[in-house]
Amino acid sequence: MRTKNKISFEKNFQQKFISKVNTTNNKIIMKTMLLCVFLSLSFAFVSEKTGWLEVDWKIIFIPALLVLQIIIIGTALKNRYKKH
Repeated sequence: MRTKNKISFEKNFQQKFISKVNTTNNKIIMKTMLLCVFLSLSFAFVSEKTGWLEVDWKIIFIPALLVLQIIIIGTALKNRYKKH
């Protein structure tokens, strides 16, 4: 049986985790990544249907990963050279 403290600790931990993840900066990053995935999928689908370009569907998520890497590197550099 779980004790009341264990349940309340788990609930507090979940609330703290969600509040840390659910920031405006993270929302912008997630929207940007979803936009990149959507644009990549739509471009690949249209290209495949028109026969303009042969698409390898295994590499369709690379643009979203590149955007994520750029955001991470940019944030790290901004935090590294932040003036105090």
